[in-house]
Amino acid sequence: MNTKTISRIVTIQLAALTSVVAVSSQANATQHKQIVNGREVIVHSSPIPVILHRLVPPQHGRHVTQREVSSGHMPQPRVIAPARKRP
Repeated sequence: MNTKTISRIVTIQLAALTSVVAVSSQANATQHKQIVNGREVIVHSSPIPVILHRLVPPQHGRHVTQREVSSGHMPQPRVIAPARKRP
């Protein structure tokens, strides 16, 4: 590779990184606690944190989006069966 090609690749990567940082600083998501159907849930304005929280098993069903609350389509919490005791 010659110097021109390397400098072009570096310039493109720096421009992409700068644009990602500029756009991410504008992102704004809020959260608050709310009681829905007798359960305390954490309501997020953006679906991205909800998806990330749902990957963690103890938090499944506790984090919901504002859209889910307003439409009434709430995920049901998973019931974890107790471990069987073996004789």
